Amino acid sequence: MSLCARLVERGKFSPACPDELLENSYEEALLLKNEAMGSTTACIISLDTEASKLYTANLGDSGYMVVRNGRILARSQEQQHYFNSPFQLTLVPPAYRGRVLSDRYITHFGRGDNLV
Repeated sequence: MSLCARLVERGKFSPACPDELLENSYEEALLLKNEAMGSTTACIISLDTEASKLYTANLGDSGYMVVRNGRILARSQEQQHYFNSPFQLTLVPPAYRGRVLSDRYITHFGRGDNLV
């Protein structure tokens, strides 16, 4: 997420495309010359208050939910290969690398809605 923050600070982010931010930060992580290895699920959310839209990118079993008047208006879907094996961003040797497969959603968001 620190790489995501850096891209946002540098203005390399379109609020309507959080999936691109996720993919671009992952690509930057792959270019780092350190030996760090690991994996993570991720959820990035951008709120456009003028258009009342919520833009999201979700990968794996991270997620969000929008609640309006006590009812679920929208929520992300879990992405799993099989039970207890969520999609993840992974730093591994180059031969095992692949595309970022996050789901992208746009939700209309209103006054009084709660984002969880």
